[in-house]
Amino acid sequence: MARKHDFIDKIDSFIGNKIYMLRLAKGYSRQQLADSLGVTHQQLQKYEKGTNRISAGRLVLIANSLDKPVSYFYAGFDQTTEQEETITQHQRMCIEVSRNFMKLNNPDHQLAVNSLVKSLIKESA
Repeated sequence: MARKHDFIDKIDSFIGNKIYMLRLAKGYSRQQLADSLGVTHQQLQKYEKGTNRISAGRLVLIANSLDKPVSYFYAGFDQTTEQEETITQHQRMCIEVSRNFMKLNNPDHQLAVNSLVKSLIKESA
C-alpha cells in the first residue's frame, strides 16, 4: 500500500494551483487547455487540484501550451505558506469578471459595466 507523503502532495497542489491561475489569466477554458494537452477536462481538473500527479513529460506539454518554462511551475515553492496556496472564491470571481470584461468588444458596453460597478459601490457604502 502506498504511503501518503505530505511534502509531495504539497508540491502537486502548488503546481496545480499555478496551472489553474495561469490558465485563467490567459483566458483558456479547462476544455481548451485539456484539448491542447490531449487529456480530458476532468483529468486537467485533477492536475489543477493536485489530486493527480503530473508526469515530467506532461508538465513540459502544459508549460508549452501556457507559454512558460517548466521552472515557472516550481518557482516560489520554498516560500509558500498554506494561506498563499488557498485561492478564495472571491479571487476566482475577480479573475473571471476581468476575463469576461476583456471579451467585451464594444466600448459602450465596457463603460456601462464600469458605471454599474461604480454605482453598486456607492450604494453599498
